[in-house]
Amino acid sequence: MTPVRLLSFDYPYISYTQRYAVARIGVSATVDLVDLVVPITGSLLFIYVVYRIGLKLMLGFSRPVPAPPPAGELRKVRLTYLCTLCGTEVRMTRSPNSAPQGPKCCMEEMELIHDHDND
Repeated sequence: MTPVRLLSFDYPYISYTQRYAVARIGVSATVDLVDLVVPITGSLLFIYVVYRIGLKLMLGFSRPVPAPPPAGELRKVRLTYLCTLCGTEVRMTRSPNSAPQGPKCCMEEMELIHDHDND
């Protein structure tokens, strides 16, 4: 059997090394194996890297839940707040201190409109 000679115009997408391997071996099994293993390995590596980066980002967003205050620490208050932008009213009944900071609504702090304790 005579060796197969591949010319560059027969298969323009095959490199010189691949043409030499096909001509020398007579089959393209080695070339096909390399053409299959390298892209799959690269794809798996890319998927793993993206997975690890995504996992790190998601874990960075999560924070541990703060510990609840000790029993008896919350004080009873009766405060009513109003959002000046949307008109939402909120009544606060318990607070860790007697003069709490007002809640936020619409990205702004709500106004204290009624303090039932100091009527």
